Amino acid sequence: MRESVTLLKSLPKYEVFLEDSKRFPGLDASACYVFLQLLRTGDELLALDEAILAALGTRHGRFVLLMLLDKHAPGEITPADLAQKTGVTRATISGLLDGLEKDGLVERRSDPQDRRLTRLYLTKGGEELLDRVRSPYCEWFTSIIAPLSQDERLQLVNILQKIQLRLAELSARLPAAANSAA
Repeated sequence: MRESVTLLKSLPKYEVFLEDSKRFPGLDASACYVFLQLLRTGDELLALDEAILAALGTRHGRFVLLMLLDKHAPGEITPADLAQKTGVTRATISGLLDGLEKDGLVERRSDPQDRRLTRLYLTKGGEELLDRVRSPYCEWFTSIIAPLSQDERLQLVNILQKIQLRLAELSARLPAAANSAA
């Protein structure tokens, strides 16, 4: 399993934040505690995601691209489409596709009507990898959510959506240099 990104294995107790809020009046103890819990949970989820996919013989980026190709008709999607759908650069997609093509999981073909375009095709090997990985991958993340009732799941989604909206609002306020530094 990968190293923790946030180094939050041992979070301070809530009482520590309460004590700090006495020294720093602008500090919202509960907001700090919840934020660090969210960071730690996200970090642990990413580490587990990486570990389960590695155990299944793939990596997250490769799996996502194969899933996207599987959801489209053969040749319907281009590398530029993948870059747009995943939010990464064309260069990143090109590198991932190079590896997938080398491993016999995807095939690039020139568009017969416009030779400037490259169309992508999932190969038999790519389909077989998805068939082998998809079920156990879904089982592991289902097992993480299993302890939550249906109501709790909906509450969690609503809360996370509120946080995502807030992140978008705050991100839009950052100066351009700060947005591109991430």
